Amino acid sequence: MPLSATGDTGAEPIRIRGARTHNLRDIDLDIPRNQLVVLTGLSGSGKSSLAFDTLLAEGQRQYVESLSIHARQFFDQMERPDVDVIDGLQPTIAIDQCPISHNRRSTVATITEIYDFLRVLMARTAQVNCPGCDTPIAQQTPSEIEQAIRQLPDGTRVMILAPMVRGRTGRHVEVMGRIRQQGFVRVRIDGETYEVEHAPELNGGKRHDIEAVVDRVVIRSEQKGRLAESVRLALTHGEGVLQIIYLTPQVKARDDTGDWCEQVYSTLYACPGCGQSIAEVEPRTFSFNSPYGACRACDGLGANDGILCDECGGSCLQPVARACRLGGMAIHEITALPIAQAHQFFTSLEFEKRLQPIGQPFVEEMVRRLAFLVRVGVDYLSLNRPVNTLSGGEMQRVRLATGIGSGLVGVLYILDEPSIGLHPRDSDRLIQSFRQLQRQGNTVLVVEHDEAMMRASDWLVELGPGAGERGGAIVAQGPPGEVAAKSDSLTGRYLSGKLQIKPPAQRRQRIKGCTLSLRGAEHNNLQAVDMELPLGLLTCVTGVSGSGKSSLIIDTLALALTRQLQGAVAQPGHYGALHGVDKLDRMIHVDQSPIGRSSRSNPATYTGMFDEVRRI
Repeated sequence: MPLSATGDTGAEPIRIRGARTHNLRDIDLDIPRNQLVVLTGLSGSGKSSLAFDTLLAEGQRQYVESLSIHARQFFDQMERPDVDVIDGLQPTIAIDQCPISHNRRSTVATITEIYDFLRVLMARTAQVNCPGCDTPIAQQTPSEIEQAIRQLPDGTRVMILAPMVRGRTGRHVEVMGRIRQQGFVRVRIDGETYEVEHAPELNGGKRHDIEAVVDRVVIRSEQKGRLAESVRLALTHGEGVLQIIYLTPQVKARDDTGDWCEQVYSTLYACPGCGQSIAEVEPRTFSFNSPYGACRACDGLGANDGILCDECGGSCLQPVARACRLGGMAIHEITALPIAQAHQFFTSLEFEKRLQPIGQPFVEEMVRRLAFLVRVGVDYLSLNRPVNTLSGGEMQRVRLATGIGSGLVGVLYILDEPSIGLHPRDSDRLIQSFRQLQRQGNTVLVVEHDEAMMRASDWLVELGPGAGERGGAIVAQGPPGEVAAKSDSLTGRYLSGKLQIKPPAQRRQRIKGCTLSLRGAEHNNLQAVDMELPLGLLTCVTGVSGSGKSSLIIDTLALALTRQLQGAVAQPGHYGALHGVDKLDRMIHVDQSPIGRSSRSNPATYTGMFDEVRRI
């Protein structure tokens, strides 16, 4: 008979019957809905096999099979679990452990999707200012555009273009057909001009710019009617945007395309002061990962050869994006705020009445994620903080904000040891966030070894009794107090205090003079830290998440040792001096990153044991 758990909510449980994935031994289990459930047990006892390879895999399969055959081809499906039946399974979201991203473009704002909402909000509601003089942009009339073109020197060769496609992927067959139908003779594709009938077939997987060539003129002071008509026609077909490329008599061009200048005019955005026009502001205008938003000088990285870029000042964005204002602040100024201040900024942000229905939904989504980050104690991080500078504990909570901060209801969340790397203070904040998520009407299933998480759970399930072939069975389940009272439960004996991890009766003594000394460490938030590390002993470095542990040990000490002992090229964090290296032979860094990606790799090949077997 299955071990049952209906919980206090009255909701039907998630029923698992005959689970045999990996080492699971035909498990029958009822998981209570809308509660905080912790799945624990020895490493290798089958926790991940049950949570991820059974529940998550079945949840994904049920979702994908509800889609059309065409849509299914875009999903990488997990292997179908070996289970008889799973009833009552909710939509399932997994937040597992993953290595910290080393992409320099990835920030706290991008990984939590706050930046995606902010880009759209800026494009739809921000005040567009002139990037040249910072004057609010006003509409420009066709006659004003004509007069601006006439200001070019006499003899300037001008090609008047109507933008039809800007930076969109596809073959754009319908656009080319429309250009032919409207009687245009020439077209400009990705900077090259062709006769319409001889235009090349476009690669559908690449981004393209397509402009219809409306007219080619030479500026003359006495010329009037033709230019005005060409401007009107280009604005009509370009939906209010006109582009020109021109070559002044002073420029000695090598051919018809080299050294030509470009200028965009718009009836939507034009500076009343200096007359500068810009194309329509779009979400990609504010993306430093897009060629249309990224700073030309640094390609959106904010630095050149390690030197906060002179062109964009480290904002990573083009002038147009930097000139737009939301609540009096540019987008790069908003993302420079600490999370706590950003939360206050968006909470107090007010819109004009006509913009309220547009902007408020985006603000609510951002506030929800920011509020979660504040609750879990990373409110000191700035939104533009690069992800590769975060500690393990910070990274875990930032990733949780994406899945948990969305505020979904009726969902099964599966989390893989979220307390790893967290200080007890931070673990308590994490538990409170899970509890709030559960109260909203979600089931939270946590694979965990942490005692505080187990005691905080509504329902505790222990797998075992051992690992591998000796695991895969339900040893105990129920409220934590009931599990603690069961003498046949290894976890229960530790929870009740019958078993304890006792400190050693005698500790190793420090050897005089056998010390590794690091002076003046100043990487990230370290403030000229001096450290004495005794050699030959087990040393623990602790502190709340973000206090500088990884910056000191991993980014500074470990990298400095690998450079001096093993000739590595990695650059450690800034420090003054390192003494005692001569007492070491080598340094081995053991972290949480995967040890290999090949499906052929196994413990025997990784450790080199199989090499010896082959020799024999």
